[in-house]
Amino acid sequence: MAKIPKLTTTLAYDRYMAGQKLVSSVDRPWRHLVLRSYLEPDEQELLEAPGLQDVTLMTLGSGAEHLERNLDGRWESADLRMGDVWFVPPVPISWRWRSISDEPLSTVHLHLERSLIDSVADQMELGGSRELSLGDAMQFHDPLIAEMLGALHRAAGDPADSRLYVDALTHALAAHLLQHYSRGRHAKAGLPPHPERLVPRRIRRVTDYIRDNLAADLAISELAAQAGLSSFHFARVFRRETGETPHQFVTRLRLEEAAKLLRATDQPVLQIALAVGFENASHFSVQFKRGYGVTPLAYRLRG
Repeated sequence: MAKIPKLTTTLAYDRYMAGQKLVSSVDRPWRHLVLRSYLEPDEQELLEAPGLQDVTLMTLGSGAEHLERNLDGRWESADLRMGDVWFVPPVPISWRWRSISDEPLSTVHLHLERSLIDSVADQMELGGSRELSLGDAMQFHDPLIAEMLGALHRAAGDPADSRLYVDALTHALAAHLLQHYSRGRHAKAGLPPHPERLVPRRIRRVTDYIRDNLAADLAISELAAQAGLSSFHFARVFRRETGETPHQFVTRLRLEEAAKLLRATDQPVLQIALAVGFENASHFSVQFKRGYGVTPLAYRLRG
């Protein structure tokens, strides 16, 4: 058997997994993260895997298991159930497990780029307090992290979920990890020192920019830059001012513009989808039906 390296990349990590792959975000146009899920064997005697530089979190997609890991020559164990989260330290680890549930055993693996953690730490003005202190715990309970992992897992399996939505979730997860699990002083609370009277004007600048660039690939970082705010604070301020998340606002405007084009022109559906910023006709059709209750073609025929 080939020797296990000390470190490997997130993409190469897949070759060390024992289960059958269920979902993968590798082919999705996502930034700063990779998410994969696996249907695991009910019992695994030994699985050896190298460390990863990316921040790696795992949770259960279904079932429950008795999990053991060997870290630095010491075996430790825990019974893991739905809602539990565990952190994978950036060192080689040996694993073994057995199912303790009648349900199929599946796991969700999320890998966050270290550069994203550093970027969000800068936005939160954490200075040197950006190292996460998760490595000593075999498992930890954080309902919000578990819910975010579940939302990202669902998004990885649903082509209708947009990159802007995933982008916002990913930044929120990184901020939550730094806020609650970074070493040193806590993150500064509240908004950065931008005068409140300027905030509505900043958000209007963003909404005007969105209207003028619906067909563009709109990222949270780009919209935040238009407002002169950090990505960490932008989503919260935007929702407070507009009543919608950036993802909801962009999607609504794209659908409204598409509806106008369907009524006023005979352009093909694919052409309209691309013109208002959807990745493909299938994604557009799913989102349009969610918003208007009918497919784009049915909407056009209805007049």
